[in-house]
Amino acid sequence: MAYNVLKGTVEGSVDQHGDQEISGVKVFKSTISASVFYDTDSQSPCATIKDVAITKIKGGRPTSVLTHGGEGTAIASHNMLFDGETLHVKKIVCTNIAGPIPLASQIPANKFLDPIDANFINHGPGLHNVRGTLQTKTGKGLIADETGIGISLSLQGGLSVQSNTLVVDPSKSDTIVASGQNLSDDDLLLVSDTSRGDLRHTTLANLYENHIKLKVPHAAGTTGELQLKGPSGFASSKKLSFNSQANTLNLEGALSTLKLQVEKTLNTQGAVIHSIKTVTELDYHVTDTDYTLLCDSQNGKMNVTLPPACNHTGRILNIKKTNTDKYNLRSHPVTIKVSEGKIDLTDSIVLKMNYAMRTLQSDGANWWIIGQKGT
Repeated sequence: MAYNVLKGTVEGSVDQHGDQEISGVKVFKSTISASVFYDTDSQSPCATIKDVAITKIKGGRPTSVLTHGGEGTAIASHNMLFDGETLHVKKIVCTNIAGPIPLASQIPANKFLDPIDANFINHGPGLHNVRGTLQTKTGKGLIADETGIGISLSLQGGLSVQSNTLVVDPSKSDTIVASGQNLSDDDLLLVSDTSRGDLRHTTLANLYENHIKLKVPHAAGTTGELQLKGPSGFASSKKLSFNSQANTLNLEGALSTLKLQVEKTLNTQGAVIHSIKTVTELDYHVTDTDYTLLCDSQNGKMNVTLPPACNHTGRILNIKKTNTDKYNLRSHPVTIKVSEGKIDLTDSIVLKMNYAMRTLQSDGANWWIIGQKGT
């Protein structure tokens, strides 16, 4: 290094005047004052001590970034490091950030000191900027308020929310029966199509024609034939039919019933068959199926008890005395009696002669003789 010194006697100051090589030991008796030192290696002047910015560094560790500490002091913070690629710092307060910052998307939103203006946020189609505030952009059927995003439900739309779930609720719809209006073929129904795995719709007409009509039993036979239960549906017979124009039930066969009640007229075009039986018991009570009784009194006196007249209004009974030994004209008598009411005006009547008979009919209170033969 070369020093610019004055020629001659050196009193205590060294100034730039000319080049002078100093060799050996140079002793200055007083403070050296120099305005400029010249670095011959870098070919540039050297700053004097008053021009040096940093005289002391406080704290720090390798890769610490230096900050001004005042009075020629620099501070190396442990919380601000730079490794050549990444600046590590706990908090950044800045007016603007420019340039690509890939990791900025990982900054938690609640770590910013102030809310971020929506003008600086890149948002998707479901959001929009309203005067610097990011808001949900609602569409048809959607609403947004301080509680969040919801669905705008019609009061009579058939939908409701139950346990935070949107459900179909038929009670949230008007009844179809109003002002004379009711179901029609073109009305729609929602159907879960299990084969396709989705929801479809159909009309009432299609539901009936292509499902219900195929499932329900249909009438069998021709017009007027009565319907009977068949092996897998309805069955019919040509021998049992009803003529609606003549109000006539036609039966080509037998009618078996415990009781037949005719309100007005009973017309028969053939034989009327009633029960007839021979009785040999000495004490006999008329049964519900008896019509004509042949009482054989060969073995002794017979008693025939009629049923209560009150339970057999209009019933007719024929009772005839017989004898197995037709040549014995003096056989035992047959007494006909009642426990309730009368027979005509008496409690009993007696048939004495063989083949004598009486025809009796009940009026609901008493039995009356409406025909007789012999005594």
